[in-house]
Amino acid sequence: MSRAAKPIVVIAGQKPPPTGGQNLMIASLLDDLRGDPRWLTEHLEFRFTSTFSTVRRANLAKVWELLKVYGRLARIVFRYRRVDLVIYPSGGPQTVPLVRDIMLLPFVRIATKRLWVQFHAAGIANRLKERKGILEALLKLVYRSVDGAIVMTEFNRCDPELLGVKDVEVIPHRLKDENPQGELPDYSKRPLRILHAGHLCSLKGTPQLLEAFGQLAHQFPDWHLVLMGEFLPPYSEKECLERCRELGIQKRVEITGVLRGTEKASHFATAHLFVFASVAPYESFGLVMAEAMMWGLPVLASNWRGNHDVAGDSAVYFEVDLEIESKLAEKLQILLERPRALRSIAKESRRRYVSEFCRDPEDINFVSRLIASPSKP
Repeated sequence: MSRAAKPIVVIAGQKPPPTGGQNLMIASLLDDLRGDPRWLTEHLEFRFTSTFSTVRRANLAKVWELLKVYGRLARIVFRYRRVDLVIYPSGGPQTVPLVRDIMLLPFVRIATKRLWVQFHAAGIANRLKERKGILEALLKLVYRSVDGAIVMTEFNRCDPELLGVKDVEVIPHRLKDENPQGELPDYSKRPLRILHAGHLCSLKGTPQLLEAFGQLAHQFPDWHLVLMGEFLPPYSEKECLERCRELGIQKRVEITGVLRGTEKASHFATAHLFVFASVAPYESFGLVMAEAMMWGLPVLASNWRGNHDVAGDSAVYFEVDLEIESKLAEKLQILLERPRALRSIAKESRRRYVSEFCRDPEDINFVSRLIASPSKP
């Protein structure tokens, strides 16, 4: 197949920084597609924000970036004279990302034969049910022209379906195996480590986990808590450290900041339990849970939105209600008291990663399906 005859595939969105599930997914997809000779891959780059503290805030810099994105799109179209497929990342339910999509999607629709939207950030369905304003009406109007949607879990079908998108594919994000020997946590080593990774904020359950650990720390002196990731305002590292001192656990809590590569892998490899306590309304696919399962970590997760679709029966869940700290502490105590149970859960966790989330070279075959899918006139 000649270069000119190859399908033109465009991946829209922002690569890290900042470091988040959607940004990592876009970078990974680009790397995979660019290595495949069946198509030519271009990146419609977004640079709307460099830190998560400004992700949902409007400013003049974002307006200027919107104009730049129009220019980048025009250059791609001018270069190839045609685009066969654009995979576009939904911005989620907050107002600023929602306005971004309303402003961009019509132009992307004109530029390509097929337009598929990837929903990593969830919660649009909730917004459409709770609000009936002009922005919501415009969003529904814009999505009428979309050819299809990609969601990460069955739970998240509700977002594109409520927007009127009829062709929906469930394609979870898959990870390269960084633990090919399938090693499991060593519970004979001390200290034992509880790992909490990702965005550190109230919606992700960080302060709630701190309270639960504070309740149990004196009963389990061998256990330490590791917080790995970026603090999101209004929650801060200063507030976290102050509460650690108040709870008397400052020597039992390690804050690593954002880690990448071998440093990040080493913290997963030396952990013994992973806690994913998210109550975020936009939660769809907890990528860090898949990472934890790759390392054979037992997972304690909130029974929330798409979490069960990710971890299945391999995880232990706590219920989300007004007494979330006590519910979390109750389940956490049960696990810390039963190291044999943790070993059993670890095996099932690793098994689920291998069967559901281990990257395979054929994972990108879905792009061929999308290229061949019917397009709207």
